[in-house]
Amino acid sequence: MLKKLQQIAEQNLVDIEAHKKSGNHVVGFYCLYAPTELAVAADAIPLPLCGTRQAPPIEAAEEMLPRNLCPLIKSSYGFAATDTCPFFKFSDIIVADTTCDGKKKMFELMSDIKPVHVLQLPQQQDFKAFLEPWKNEIEKLISVLEKTTGKKITREKISSAIALLNREKARILKKRPVSF
Repeated sequence: MLKKLQQIAEQNLVDIEAHKKSGNHVVGFYCLYAPTELAVAADAIPLPLCGTRQAPPIEAAEEMLPRNLCPLIKSSYGFAATDTCPFFKFSDIIVADTTCDGKKKMFELMSDIKPVHVLQLPQQQDFKAFLEPWKNEIEKLISVLEKTTGKKITREKISSAIALLNREKARILKKRPVSF
């Protein structure tokens, strides 16, 4: 089983590299608040980026980041700073969000390595007060992705991307039912 997973991971990297060589783009995403459907609508591959290992990425990150930041932030930055994450390496732009102050600092430093677009998340649950600002954030992201990929993101493409990713999630859940 482990050998099969390794083969799948290697094939994914080959496929991503071929996608890029054919003139397409890759968008790296931190956290789950950013709408990956917009990358799909721009014919880009959305890739999840998140640090998962302690050393050596954390050691490298501690050269720039405060030691008291959480391991997730330090690991994520360490992979970027050491150029040891192939998903980060393939990403043309990073889409991030303001879930915490530590991540805000990380993304500020990360922008020296690669283009970063930070979504300003609503910090309260007042739907009426934050709906319009959130819509503006999404519109800005669409503009940034269009500029990065050279592809127009239309409502039709967004709808198709949402349907595709919903089918993908349904298949995953069908294979592994979630229980609470």
